[in-house]
Formats: sequence, C-alpha cells, structure tokens
Amino acid sequence: MKPELKLVRRVIQVSFLCMLLAITFLVKYGITFMTGTLYSMSIGPADLTDPLSGFQVILLTFDAAPALLVSMIIPVVFTFIFGRAFCGWLCPQNLFSEVADALASGASVRRLVSWPPAAIPRYIILALALAGCLAAGYPLANLISAPGIISVQINSIVSAGTVGAEAALIAIILIGEIFILRRFWCNYVCTVGAFLGFFRTGQTMRVAFDKEAGRECRECLECRKACQLGLDPLGGNIYPLCHNCGDCIAACEKATGSANPLRFRFGKRTKGGYSIEDSA
Repeated sequence: MKPELKLVRRVIQVSFLCMLLAITFLVKYGITFMTGTLYSMSIGPADLTDPLSGFQVILLTFDAAPALLVSMIIPVVFTFIFGRAFCGWLCPQNLFSEVADALASGASVRRLVSWPPAAIPRYIILALALAGCLAAGYPLANLISAPGIISVQINSIVSAGTVGAEAALIAIILIGEIFILRRFWCNYVCTVGAFLGFFRTGQTMRVAFDKEAGRECRECLECRKACQLGLDPLGGNIYPLCHNCGDCIAACEKATGSANPLRFRFGKRTKGGYSIEDSA
C-alpha cells in the first residue's frame, strides 16, 4: 500500500458516506434502485443485511429464513476475505472518529485516560447485548450500532428534517474520544466490529512482514505511530482489533520507500515472509 493510497482510503470513506446521503435523497424523490440503511439495504435485486442485525433476528425468531441468510452472505464473505475492512474503509463512525482524532491531535488535547487496546471488553458488551436481545425480545445491539445509527439519522434528517435521540450516542462517542480515551469506541465497545471479528480464517487478509531480500525492518516505529487504535504492528497479536485500514503499511512505505517490509497478505505464512501473528 503506497502512502498516497491513504488518501484513496479517505476518498472511499467520504464517498461511502455520500452514498448514504444520496440513497436518502433519491428515495425522497421516488428513485428506489437503492434503499435502506446499514442495518439492511437493497441495491437493485440484491438485499444486504448487517450480519449482527441478521443474527439478532435469528435469535428473536428462532428461524434462519433463507432470504435473511442470503442477504447476509455478501457482508460475511467480504469479511472472511478482507477482514474487518468495512470498519477501516467504509464505516462512517470510523470516519468521524478519525476526524475527531485529527482535531484532538492538532489541538494537542491531553486525554484523561490512557489504556492499552483490548478486545475482551467488546466481547463482553456483545455477549450482554445478545443476552439482552433474548431477554427483552428486541435487537438491543442495534441501539449501540454506531454505523447503523448514523445511517438512520441521515435518513431522518433528509426525509423529515429531524434528528433522533440516538444521535446523542454519536456525540458522546466523539466527545469521549477527544477528551477522555482515544478511539475507545472501536477498541472497547463496538459490537458490530466485535461480531465481524469472528469471521476470520487462516487465509483472511492481514498485515504481515514480508522478509524478501532488502525488506528488513528499520525499527523506526512509524507504523506504530500511524495506528489510531494504538496497536503495535511490530509486537504482533493485533487481531481481532486491527481493522485493516492500512495506515501502518502506508507509514512504513513512506519511511522506507520500496524496501518496506510491512504488507497486506492473505494467509499467515507467505513466500519469503511471515505474518506478524507468527512473529509474536
């Protein structure tokens, strides 16, 4: 991933957010080729369902309807192949959090808390949300699905000119990440990211060292500085928190030129190289 591809990721993030806006405007004027939100969306004849939302429906109905399972296939297969790239490249909450992080950095904000990233709190929150789903008979995880809430609020603003109470959660996330704990939502809370983290195999795309000739690590630590989630690509064990945004790879190539040893690879072991997880 070349340094300029970091800009490509930003363009894709903004374009996806603009697509969510466009869907609402088009529906408002009777053009329904694309409809829905990030909970459930239709693009022409294809239906797409957020895997966590779909799983909650299955829990609530005790019925895995074929149509529902088919609508979950594309997101699930995409995640099995590319990991949590939705979070890193498409999720509107991640875009907002990156902007908030840049603002905090530019203003030299000293946050109140500094904790190392950890996946366990996300899994605990996910388990509680799913248990609550069964107990309450309602998809509780949707109430704290930041990307879903953002897409619903976009719809509400465009179609009705109103903002729902759920938008307060997004404001709380951003304020908390600026002043209290950096990127706490992705690292400790997000149930969507936690659920997508289950869809991995040994062949899922990951960040890896590529030890071909001339690709030795210079230990400049630019990759570590570039990670907004506070992960250490050189230390290993960055999954399931890593969402494959590629910023560490871009920083590595900027620092080392064509000799960068950090690459995206499919599979734990590659020809002439090994993955970060293998090096831990």
